[in-house]
Amino acid sequence: MSIVHRKLFINLSTVKKLATDTAAYGVSSILARLINFLFGFLIIKYISQAEFGTFTNFYAYAGFILVVLTHGMETAFFRFVNKEESKEKAFSTAFYSILLVVLFFILLGYLFQQSIADYVKEPTLYVKFFIWMMAFDTLAAIPFASLRKQGRPIAFAALKVMNILLFMAFNVVFFILLPRFNYALDLTKVSYIFIANIFASIITFLLLLKQLKQLHFSLDTALYKQMLKYSMPIMLVGFAGMINEVLDRIIMTRLLPYDDITNKEQLGIYGFNYKFAMLVTMFLQAYRFAAEPLFFKHAEKSDSKTILASTMKYYTICVCVIFLSIVLFLPLIQYLFILYSPKSAAYFVGADIIPILLMANICLGIYFNISTWYKVTDKTYVGAIISVVGAIITILMNVILVPKIGYFGAAWATLACYVSMVIIGYITEQKYYPIPYNYKRILFYLFFALALFLVLKFAILPIALSLLFNTLIAALFLSFYIITAYFLERKKR
Repeated sequence: MSIVHRKLFINLSTVKKLATDTAAYGVSSILARLINFLFGFLIIKYISQAEFGTFTNFYAYAGFILVVLTHGMETAFFRFVNKEESKEKAFSTAFYSILLVVLFFILLGYLFQQSIADYVKEPTLYVKFFIWMMAFDTLAAIPFASLRKQGRPIAFAALKVMNILLFMAFNVVFFILLPRFNYALDLTKVSYIFIANIFASIITFLLLLKQLKQLHFSLDTALYKQMLKYSMPIMLVGFAGMINEVLDRIIMTRLLPYDDITNKEQLGIYGFNYKFAMLVTMFLQAYRFAAEPLFFKHAEKSDSKTILASTMKYYTICVCVIFLSIVLFLPLIQYLFILYSPKSAAYFVGADIIPILLMANICLGIYFNISTWYKVTDKTYVGAIISVVGAIITILMNVILVPKIGYFGAAWATLACYVSMVIIGYITEQKYYPIPYNYKRILFYLFFALALFLVLKFAILPIALSLLFNTLIAALFLSFYIITAYFLERKKR
């Protein structure tokens, strides 16, 4: 085989492996989010709004705590396992670091369980369940990272999806099967959710035990210090990102002016309706898996900025179609949910926040596109600064608005956060790495989608036509948007 053919073969093999890995990681992540998304709708038939609020509250805390417990060690593991002098000890150092933090977390959790329960206004039993749920989820982080390092995307994806399916299966047992056999555990319904998560996490961790064969029974303190120095800034950026993403659900019950039960019910309504915005988030996740390799591949090429500009525009078209597919068909969606469970009607009193949250997540995706400039130019500190600014805006607006307008304040705070990040990202991008985005066309698509929704909401729906007519008009509006975008882009070619 000639050198040219050998190089071509190697390149093709690399591309094929990259495509396979990306698909596996992407499918597992998106499928896991989709199953979790559907689970939230499944359980509304079996739990109250206040119980849904408790579920929403604890799982919002989970995001913050996971960032602290892993403290950037996953990324540090990838960085140091690729260095010759530390590749043999990187796994052990990262795992022991997380293990020490987890043990400290369990100790503190049990010592202060009553204080924590009083703070979150929930039973201490929930706190104990939550501690063990977080412990086993965190301990699996480095073994999962090791699977990625070993180039085993199928195993990684299978275990991730299996974890979610086990969680769903145990909930089905607790909520559906046991009652049918006239058997019930002497526990609350929220406890069922925690126990299901703990069982799923333990089984997943046990299946990852083979990865622990890499452990050395000693800790390289010099390497540990280097990895901590590398990982701490990553943890801080992750923490700021979690503030932007879930802080509203954590502080809402403390900012709302009602009694504890009503506050939980309001949080449950917010958490339920927020799930519709996750459809945009799931698309963004898929888009990131496909786009990031493309962005970095073309980073040093002359056409890099043109590619970035094109992808931004087509991303906007796609998410606007998702936006319209939800907001235009909301009457039909509500009808189907109420058909499934009459309890759904109580949740849809907050349906007006769905368009706000959808638009917020669209802006998050736009920011992701813009933020590519500092990634390909190694100015990641800019991203950290923007995340911190977004976090400050999130905190301030929630504190100001939630006591006055309830969960609508949290929704507007989320939108304001991501809009501000888009604006700051655009200003810095234009200064340091100007990309020829067609902002007029992008804004047109955004406002065109918004206009169609507003026409339906304020001009069509008040007429009180039948559900069939409203659905037909919605389908007509959506088709009009897609056809308009198609002809505009086709004409431009």
